[in-house]
Amino acid sequence: MIISAGFMALASPAQTMTMDECMSYAVEHSVSVGKQENALDNARMNYRESVASLFPSVSAGVSASTNFGRSIDPETNSYTTVTTFSNSYSLSASMPLFAGLRYVNGMRAAKVARARGYSDLQVARDRVAMDVMRAYIDVLYYKGAVTIAGEQLAEARMQLQQAQALFDCGRKSAAEVAEVSSQEANYDYLLTEQQNNLAMAWIRLRDAMNYPQESTLDVVDCGSSEIVPQDVHEESVVQHALAGNVKVVSSELAVKEYRLHYLRAKGAWFPTISLSAGISTNYYTNFDNRYAYPGFSSQLKNNRGEYIGVSMSIPIFSNLSRLSSVRSSRNALRNAELDLAATRNAVESEVVQACGQMKGYGMQYNLAMKKLAASQLAYDGIAAKFAEGLVTAIDLQSASTTLLQAKSDCLRSRLQYMIEKRMVDYYSGVPFVQGEN
Repeated sequence: MIISAGFMALASPAQTMTMDECMSYAVEHSVSVGKQENALDNARMNYRESVASLFPSVSAGVSASTNFGRSIDPETNSYTTVTTFSNSYSLSASMPLFAGLRYVNGMRAAKVARARGYSDLQVARDRVAMDVMRAYIDVLYYKGAVTIAGEQLAEARMQLQQAQALFDCGRKSAAEVAEVSSQEANYDYLLTEQQNNLAMAWIRLRDAMNYPQESTLDVVDCGSSEIVPQDVHEESVVQHALAGNVKVVSSELAVKEYRLHYLRAKGAWFPTISLSAGISTNYYTNFDNRYAYPGFSSQLKNNRGEYIGVSMSIPIFSNLSRLSSVRSSRNALRNAELDLAATRNAVESEVVQACGQMKGYGMQYNLAMKKLAASQLAYDGIAAKFAEGLVTAIDLQSASTTLLQAKSDCLRSRLQYMIEKRMVDYYSGVPFVQGEN
């Protein structure tokens, strides 16, 4: 079984993906994006239906009947006992001429809804890409944390061997050896903890990508090791986000759509004028005397009739349904306006926060690198002295803890800078997934 598992592992190597590739995969396979695409297709169909409502509606009808026993003779309009057959044909068309602009506003609202569907689709894509980005960064962090913990554990094991050798020579006490052994056990525990955190991070990343959990996956760190904090013009990023970000655009289209729905509801108070036209004919025969009436073609021609008419329907009372519809539409419009204001405020806050955090994490990373260099020098010096028996295990543990914290701070601040920089780029107009608008 072990040999078979080894061959299977060799046959299916882990697929290595960059952050952009993970986001593209997630957007392509996302369930929420697929549902939004279906919603967009519904919006397209609703728009086509609203456009078609402006055109005449045409219908045709055919009927046939047979009478047995006593019936009315259509020629003499008197009762007779015969067996007859009759059928009729009709073609009619109707078209609204004026309905308080309800059909026009409905078409305009459907068109806005279709445009809003495109924006909502992009919002769904951006949301999925953002979730994947954060999950991807978590994987990178815990991969780095596992590496750091592994290095510290290897160093602690080497120091434990040194302490044991010094103890054998009588230069270290049993308490100091126990202290170093405790530190080695602590790093062993830390490594196991970070490995578990990494395993959970992998699960969250696959879940965010909708990637099969049983498939192997690997990621690469494409971030730069040198970070120069950028002086971003915060106001210009805010103005660009408020003018073109898809969340703001979607909210603006929602206000426009609900305003048109409100106008459409108000149009129900106006009279409706309709135009109708049609043509009809019929055929009749007596089975007892087939020659008593003209033939089929002659009757269809002679019995043909046409009509054209204009009708007007004036609304007077409809159980307050029109009033309720107008008020509901007005409230929906007010809610959309409130949502737009909230969305603009949220986007502005997100931009200001992203710009500030990007600058702050960039400065933290550069300071953390200086701290790491100093901590590494201090640790190397104390480790050398510990090997000579000149310092205690407590001094070594303190230097090791400081070095571990410095490495963790460098890793965390660099990855957080990557996230915030990507967010600033997003609000500046750079999409998460290239090639999408």
